[in-house]
Amino acid sequence: MEVQYIYDEEGRQTGVIVPIELWNKISNLKKLAREEKGEWDPSKYRGIYKNLKVDVTKESRSLRDEWTRT
Repeated sequence: MEVQYIYDEEGRQTGVIVPIELWNKISNLKKLAREEKGEWDPSKYRGIYKNLKVDVTKESRSLRDEWTRT
């Protein structure tokens, strides 16, 4: 069985059917790649807030407000 594409009435690709053997192979490769890199630890990326006594939730809200202001 090969990869099969699903098309809508207008000929646009809307989905795909992947054989389970290929799916398992891809899943295993992704798992191996994650294991090689190590799990992602968000605490490594706290940046300038790491050593400051800052309310991170409050700061993130204020930064978000900067983007939503019009």
